[in-house]
Amino acid sequence: LAYFHDQLHLKFGGIRKPRLGNTNLLNMARQKNWTVDASHGGGAPGHSRNLNFSDPNLRKWYSDQLLHYLTDGVDFWWNDEGETTYLTFHYWNVAEISTQNKTKGGSKKRFWSINRSFSPGMQRLGAATWTGDVDVSWKALQQQPGTALNWGLSGTNLVTCDIGGFSGGNATGLLLTRWYQYGVFMPLMRIHSTLNDKPHFPFLYGEEVADALRKALNLRYTLIPYLYSLAHHSFGQNGIPMMRPLAVRYPQDPKANDLTSEWLLGDGLLVAPVLTPDNSTEVYLPDGLWYPWNSSSSISGGVVRKLVDVPLHSIPMYASAGSIIPLGPVLQYSSEPTTEPLQVAVYPGVDGSFELVEDDGESLAYTESKTRRVNFQWSEAKYALSWKVEGVAIDSRSLFAAFVVTVYSPQKGVITKGPASIGPVGSSGQLVM
Repeated sequence: LAYFHDQLHLKFGGIRKPRLGNTNLLNMARQKNWTVDASHGGGAPGHSRNLNFSDPNLRKWYSDQLLHYLTDGVDFWWNDEGETTYLTFHYWNVAEISTQNKTKGGSKKRFWSINRSFSPGMQRLGAATWTGDVDVSWKALQQQPGTALNWGLSGTNLVTCDIGGFSGGNATGLLLTRWYQYGVFMPLMRIHSTLNDKPHFPFLYGEEVADALRKALNLRYTLIPYLYSLAHHSFGQNGIPMMRPLAVRYPQDPKANDLTSEWLLGDGLLVAPVLTPDNSTEVYLPDGLWYPWNSSSSISGGVVRKLVDVPLHSIPMYASAGSIIPLGPVLQYSSEPTTEPLQVAVYPGVDGSFELVEDDGESLAYTESKTRRVNFQWSEAKYALSWKVEGVAIDSRSLFAAFVVTVYSPQKGVITKGPASIGPVGSSGQLVM
């Protein structure tokens, strides 16, 4: 795995099933009453070969068996088919955390896993969830946003899905493109397929599709500073989801109550990816001033926009007035060092604010408030962006040293200034646009 880590900058996750196949080990587990019959579960195969992770003695034994995988270079766990009991996934993760804590420095490192199901509270462990083995179909794609939004409201913030679908044959280039574009705006973006179907790699679907998928992936990378900050906001603000139904911000608007074909990413971005094969969609913009992404043209809210013949590479997305969106450069992997400045997009009309949060990217130090926070404030009266650096100094190559501001003004057009130095903790500044 050293080549994948050092040369390709990939993280490797080992897929696990919560059951035994070795006859001797299975007999031992049964003698110790460490197994559970999964025939009553919600989709877990294996019958009585499944392990009962609620037993602390089983968890200790299992944790010891996993240790060599981590020392061999496995970075995280991919936990599948654990719908044996309600708390199987929870206690399964507890066992894996115990394994990590046995490695050098493991107790100070973030734990991360991806799981096919969840129970409330698992997000505190560092456990992400995907939405299961979904079909390769437009109907399945259309169901994904509502599932993710509801899961976020129930407490599990780190949600993803099988982009392109899992069961049911090969995806078309159009379906795969629209699924990638949806995935850009999930808390986690994850592409998956079965071994026997056409893999969901961009280069297998022709030049036009590859170009659209590349644009989607590049957009995802530029959004990382915004997304990473939203994840910190979730941690520090009572678990508010990164991916939010419109009703979270507009609870008094009855038109926003049941919408699942569009949603908010944080408070600043409203996204409505195309989810139908006819390349059309409807976007409801609540009251207020809205801007199409990267545009200085504003739209008054309270309207439904009907979009037809949406180009393959296009994703309908809007910023609300007062939004401040921090953006990074296009990267090849998320922790790639860069000397490029942060790009700060401002959509004026009302006062606004946003807190950029950065940390070392690996440890649990953020749980002790060891983060660098840049508080951006937009003043409509002054037509100026101010900032103040708070928190603690972080030793990390991933921190931004400077930023460029772009204001999308309906009156003045697109205005860009900078770069301006972010400065050390305690410093502040202002740019009049």
